[in-house]
Amino acid sequence: MSYVGIASTIGTTSVNIEKLIIRGEGSPGIASALNTTSSNVTKFIDGTASPGIAKVLGTTTVNAQKLRNDIGRDGAIGLILGLACVQKN
Repeated sequence: MSYVGIASTIGTTSVNIEKLIIRGEGSPGIASALNTTSSNVTKFIDGTASPGIAKVLGTTTVNAQKLRNDIGRDGAIGLILGLACVQKN
């Protein structure tokens, strides 16, 4: 599948979108769209909410962690992609 449209909206490459989906790796482009770091994105996908991700979500780290626990890995990937698309538009 091609992620060119999503990548273009976010300001990154389709390879970086694929890495996020398959490996859970946050890239600088995706992180930049969210105004956080790539390590914060990767940690969130892996299961740990950081203050940087909490800020993106507009909540506390505790609440961001609860959300991450509730939505799981796939939900976290969808949330990151959705937020990155919205932030760039």
